[in-house]
Amino acid sequence: MKRSGKLEEFDGRKLEESVRKAGASDETARRVAERINPPEGTTTGELRRMVSHELRRENAALSGAYATTRNLRARSTPDLKAGVVLLSEDLLRMHGLTPGQPAYVVHMDKRTDVQVKSADSAKPAEVLMSRSDLERLGAADGTRVNVRFRG
Repeated sequence: MKRSGKLEEFDGRKLEESVRKAGASDETARRVAERINPPEGTTTGELRRMVSHELRRENAALSGAYATTRNLRARSTPDLKAGVVLLSEDLLRMHGLTPGQPAYVVHMDKRTDVQVKSADSAKPAEVLMSRSDLERLGAADGTRVNVRFRG
């Protein structure tokens, strides 16, 4: 079950891809996805906890990377300085994050370091970024990017 309440059938291929994006090898991602068999009605949060647990069995660092990575839609925001991203208060609270926390944004093989701030204007599934940061990543407005949070 998605956070929106929409029921979606479990797709092991999507899970495998998500685990790969956190840094797992193809083989590790496949093994983890094969061990996950969530019952109907499992929420996204519950599924993420299941995957983190399975990844911990493989590699603790991968588990941490998976738990702190979010795939969000990037939106360009005028007047936002480079190196700062805006996330919704709900997203920060949901994941126990605080404004000012360092993170990095990844798109394809490019990465940029950023500092997280909260904004009422950000939706829970998006990250607001400067135009220059989007260009540095080679990403267009509306592209999905991975945001990984650091301690």
